[in-house]
Amino acid sequence: MATSKYWSLSGLMLTLAAAITPFEATWSQDAGFGVEEIIVTAQKRAESLQDVPISIVAVSAAALEKSGVTTLDALQRLAPGLTISAVGSGFVSYTYIRGGGTNQIDTGSDPSVAYFVDEVYVGGTAGLQFDLFDIERVEVLKGPQGTLFGRNAAVGAISVTTKRPSPDFGATADIQGGKYGDFALRGSATGPLSGNDNLSYRLSAGYKRRDAYTDNLAGTGDPGDVDSLGGRAQLQYEDDGLTVLLSADGLRARNGMTNQFISTANKSGLVSAAVIPTLPTNESFYRHYYNAVGHEDQDAASLTGRIEAETAIGTFTSISAYRRNTFDRVQDQDATLAPSFLLTSKEKDKTFSQEFRLAGEGEAYRWLTGLYYYHGRVDQNFLVNAGPAFPTAVVQNTFATDVGRITANSYAAFAQFTYDFTDDLALTLGGRYTKDKKRNVRSVKGFLAPAPFTVTPRDTWESFDPAVTLTFDISPDVMAYASYRQGYKSGGFQALLVATPALASTPFSPEKVDSYEVGFKSSALDRRFTLDSALFWTDITNQQILRITGTAVQTIDNAGATRTKGVDLSMALMPAPELRLDASMTYQEARFRVYQNGTVSYAGNAQLRSPDFTGAFSAEYTVALANQAELIWRAEYTRQSRVYFDAANTQVVGIFQPGFGLLNGRITYQPQNADWSVSAWAKNLGGTTYYRNVAPSGLTGLAVPGDPFTFGLSARVSLD
Repeated sequence: MATSKYWSLSGLMLTLAAAITPFEATWSQDAGFGVEEIIVTAQKRAESLQDVPISIVAVSAAALEKSGVTTLDALQRLAPGLTISAVGSGFVSYTYIRGGGTNQIDTGSDPSVAYFVDEVYVGGTAGLQFDLFDIERVEVLKGPQGTLFGRNAAVGAISVTTKRPSPDFGATADIQGGKYGDFALRGSATGPLSGNDNLSYRLSAGYKRRDAYTDNLAGTGDPGDVDSLGGRAQLQYEDDGLTVLLSADGLRARNGMTNQFISTANKSGLVSAAVIPTLPTNESFYRHYYNAVGHEDQDAASLTGRIEAETAIGTFTSISAYRRNTFDRVQDQDATLAPSFLLTSKEKDKTFSQEFRLAGEGEAYRWLTGLYYYHGRVDQNFLVNAGPAFPTAVVQNTFATDVGRITANSYAAFAQFTYDFTDDLALTLGGRYTKDKKRNVRSVKGFLAPAPFTVTPRDTWESFDPAVTLTFDISPDVMAYASYRQGYKSGGFQALLVATPALASTPFSPEKVDSYEVGFKSSALDRRFTLDSALFWTDITNQQILRITGTAVQTIDNAGATRTKGVDLSMALMPAPELRLDASMTYQEARFRVYQNGTVSYAGNAQLRSPDFTGAFSAEYTVALANQAELIWRAEYTRQSRVYFDAANTQVVGIFQPGFGLLNGRITYQPQNADWSVSAWAKNLGGTTYYRNVAPSGLTGLAVPGDPFTFGLSARVSLD
């Protein structure tokens, strides 16, 4: 779609929003219903979603429940423009927003989309698919969020906010059961402690298990089963402008081997030519042979202390956090019955972060400033066993190890200032200075390395990232804005099993992002209709690219540049109290401007995991029953266009994902004024087969299958 078409479409939406306003007087005078107001903290203060000059998808706890979204991977169904390709139960997540993301899965690289839980940065790409239980909301912020979120929020951020303790007693319990042995139990309780309203607690926990979607016809264990338990404990003290919140949470998961399979007719990239004719052929999308027994085990724990204090000069906030995450994985990497490629990986992450903020406001201005420190240490131990069926003969019956430790220290200072020129016009200026220091101690032996070696590269990078936003209130219900924001992602170290000490000792430089956005947010008809749109243009330079630069040799360097242009559209309509319609869409063109791999140029090709169109549509209708109960019918449909997983945009079946749609449904029975409800639900009603991810190896694709048709029952009880 040409840029002019984006402008025309966005302008049409703005014209529509303004045109609706005069007709409000003819609308029903019943003001007892409308699209609910969502409060977000995208600018580190509580404000209405419709007042924030950023393209945001904010998903409330109620919306998560209605859609059956319990993991971050499933969040993309509600947030067009966001693509999360999760591999296994949390082994790694490739996250892309507006054509920005990372295709590196090793510990030497940072993601381009930053994850936060209660404003605490969650580093790395492993172990992000934790269960979303007792959540207040999830915010998907599109575009660079460098000023206020900072660390590696180069193209966007995903911010999870958990529910806080309350001095009023309350408790909830949810139970779910369904196909494939699906069982989940989640609960929470909150209230005052020892009769003191100043001191309150909140306890929450969630357990889930599910059998594998894929059958292992070899009988050595089905890949992809889930068994996890998580919990959170919070203690909050509030008194006279002072709030102290202490939180501790933990996760224990004992999941099955990564569910993946060779998705192409060509298997030569993962199995030797001599063995391929001997492999079984009676396989299907969810039925395969594996010769190994594997697992994905994860243990995570974190401690967070938050202090908020009202002072004479503003609100002071301190957030201190410690997180530990261990991940242990054994994987049949060739995903066949052949003894070719067995991968064992162990990873242990330890992080500490400290943020100080001071915020205040006057009659015509608002300001915020802060300091940030982050320390992270990642220990990795990778073992690759190449069996007699490995495709490279010289490597057969050998092994390779890659053992290392990466230490990172990051320092930042940031500030943001907003001035109201008039009641309708405001200018916001912001900026963040970041300094990153990293060190890698690494030992590699086996495979292509002529001799074992140890390297100790280190490097330091600095960046200043400004932001400017102009907002204008066209009317009390229509706000327009224009912004420029810059993003930054830290440099890093080379991928796994690097062949030479020289390559392993060569860091790659930071990635830079320039983003321009023009948008508006509007509501009409007594908030029974909301319409938001954002036109964006993003340039990623010095893009960190994982390339094949020789026979089985991988290199990460700054060989890429991507430009994305597009438009976000979001609307909600409640024409009657019992009916609500929602539609959200992203149209984008994310294309490489520079991508040189030897003599081959991929300039003009589509960026990885960045479909041109994604859309989420839902309808909810409430039927009043004779006994004053309600029956709530809900349908959801998501659609995305073609997705490529390699820079060559290979259109071989099994290496790319054609466009597809998914249909989900839910029926909820809710007695009036009751403290319980029960729901029947179904997902992927059409039984669509699709790939969550594909890892190309030449003309061979190793794919992670999407979830099949599933159904079940859920029940919820609330006590006040």
